[in-house]
Amino acid sequence: MGLLSRLSSFFSSSKQNDKKSNSQLDAEIETLIFTSDATILIVDDSKTQIAVCQKWLGDAGYKTITANDGREGILKTKQEHPDLILMDIVMPNVNGFQATRYLKRQPSTKHIPIVLISGEEQSSGKIWAKKLGACCFMVKPMDKDKLLRLTSRVLDHYPQAK
Repeated sequence: MGLLSRLSSFFSSSKQNDKKSNSQLDAEIETLIFTSDATILIVDDSKTQIAVCQKWLGDAGYKTITANDGREGILKTKQEHPDLILMDIVMPNVNGFQATRYLKRQPSTKHIPIVLISGEEQSSGKIWAKKLGACCFMVKPMDKDKLLRLTSRVLDHYPQAK
């Protein structure tokens, strides 16, 4: 169910909402926005980055799986069929650009949205991300709220990935 449908359903039960405080309503809206049964693959060679993303996404209700480089990311994508991939660009063995190019050329994985992540905000990285088929480009260090909003927005925009 998309975000708009969930919010509409939430607000349609207005009699129940009248009895709740504003803080209770705010908490429920946050849960609606940031809770999902989607599976997200985090591909990064930094154990710290993986742990932080897993914590944030897990707390928001997402299931996460991880890979330490692009090669492992490709294998996990084929095995697990995640709903979204967060892919670092600079990694050993197979980098994020190479993994994205491969996944976007495969019939079984080309529908999965990929967010490419870089430690540097260069226009060339953004251009390559789009050219290879990534849906978004994000710069490290990541902000929790920005990551959760982007994740929710991408999953709502690509319902076929779910």
